[in-house]
Amino acid sequence: MRVSFCTLLLFALLAALPSTAQTSPTLPAVPAGNFHFDGTWDCTGTFLRSGKTHKATFTGTPILGSTWLELTEQDIEPATGYLAKYLIGYDSQQKRLVEFDANNFGAAMYSSTDGWKNDVLTMTSPVADTPNSYAANRFLYTITSPKTFTVDWQISKTSTLVWVPSDHLECTLRSTTIR
Repeated sequence: MRVSFCTLLLFALLAALPSTAQTSPTLPAVPAGNFHFDGTWDCTGTFLRSGKTHKATFTGTPILGSTWLELTEQDIEPATGYLAKYLIGYDSQQKRLVEFDANNFGAAMYSSTDGWKNDVLTMTSPVADTPNSYAANRFLYTITSPKTFTVDWQISKTSTLVWVPSDHLECTLRSTTIR
């Protein structure tokens, strides 16, 4: 009887201890709910500082078992030829979402410790100390309906991070896209 009680007590204590085999919590790259980035998106907006029109096409695909999101952007107007591939996913070592931005003008990295909050994902660059450039950039992806989202690019010229709107795009799922 005493052995059985000690065995039960040992199992109860082991169950109460945190397990090292448990996986750490992750932030999903793909938002929860009835919104999906899959498909082709027609985007229209404005470069806010210049007032010039900005038109682009985004394509979205969840990849790697829907643990990462792949977005491709191709600008239509202005006709600069801008083409980018964005990969957004969870980095278990940094314990945050990361975004790799590879484009035909350069590359950048952004991150978020909060992930999707109230249908908004804010991805922020590290603060740079380079003179004559932005100190930091951030992109806000906002889900506005099951078939629309916005992308806002904001910049800060100072390391104290005073955000200034720079670009705003409203994106609508192309009606020919089949899910």
